[in-house]
Amino acid sequence: MRNPFKPTAGAEPPILIGRDDVVLAFEEGLDNGCGAPGRLMRISGPRGSGKTVLLNDLGDRARDAGWKVVDVSAGSDFLSDLFHELAPQRELSGAKVSLNLPFASGEVSLVQDEPSLRDLIRKASESSAGLLVTVDEVQDAELGQMQTVAHAVQHLIREGKDVAFVFAGLPMGVADLINGKAMTFLRRALSEELGAINIQEVSLSLGDSFRGTGMDVSKDVLSELAEATGGYPYLIQLVGYYVWQRARIHHDDNPVVTSQDVSEGVSIAMSRFHEAVHEPAISGLGSAAVDYLLAMARDPGPSSAKDLAARLGRSTKSLSSVRRQLIQRQVIEPVRRGYVDFAIPFMREYLLENEEEIRERF
Repeated sequence: MRNPFKPTAGAEPPILIGRDDVVLAFEEGLDNGCGAPGRLMRISGPRGSGKTVLLNDLGDRARDAGWKVVDVSAGSDFLSDLFHELAPQRELSGAKVSLNLPFASGEVSLVQDEPSLRDLIRKASESSAGLLVTVDEVQDAELGQMQTVAHAVQHLIREGKDVAFVFAGLPMGVADLINGKAMTFLRRALSEELGAINIQEVSLSLGDSFRGTGMDVSKDVLSELAEATGGYPYLIQLVGYYVWQRARIHHDDNPVVTSQDVSEGVSIAMSRFHEAVHEPAISGLGSAAVDYLLAMARDPGPSSAKDLAARLGRSTKSLSSVRRQLIQRQVIEPVRRGYVDFAIPFMREYLLENEEEIRERF
């Protein structure tokens, strides 16, 4: 028996759930031709919300429709990766060859004309049903390079070429990108914000995955598992993986998922979730930012900026830079005027449970 759950970043889960509207818009975009909204899409969501998995799924659907797909992750020089994916032979350009012949010796440079990105995308789109370019982690992209890609795609859409462009990243990163200089084109991209998945849908999906591997699981147990995930895609995979792991131990004697399996599996999953999501989120923060988060954790819901200032013995204005830093790092998010809340599920619980240890470290 093989564990059906995949709690590794970007790994394909057994079933993609809660994203039907995004998939439908994309597939309609491919079918409806140049200019269809689904061919230009921006996807945003917090860490672990399934952005990379969704990009992978959209890429698979485009391939099934006969499209060529190029996937890259943004970084300091992701444009080079894009060029390489579109034209691997481009690395020969400008190469030097040493000669050692009876009548001559030396070096000769092989100079080729450098094709533009627009030319490469045009050629790739014409060699198949179309070309899909996906860019992940766009919050790490250099603005000038994203402008180059956006301008190339925009011109090819104007030419009526079958080109689709989907990019994904953290909400603040995506917002900063589309509001950047000369990024009007990307502001028109169809916006898809990934939130929590409906708990009932999570329960049904977990049940299909467990039963598909020969395990018996009750509705009450599935409901408990689904609630433990908070509808958060990464945690769905973690909880499913470790509860399945515990149930596998006794499967040959008893194929029923027990309450003990749930208790042990959820505990391990939450521990891994803290390590993989919560710890990196607060890593490198200063003491003022950590104090701000711990003050927020005392509230059962969104925190008032005025209440936090009073709690910390500071003025609201003096805390504005701390608040801005935490928002930019996508640890917290503004929910309405004067109020913020945690952007990452279960961050409040993590801070409260580990407050003493966190204060010692920071």
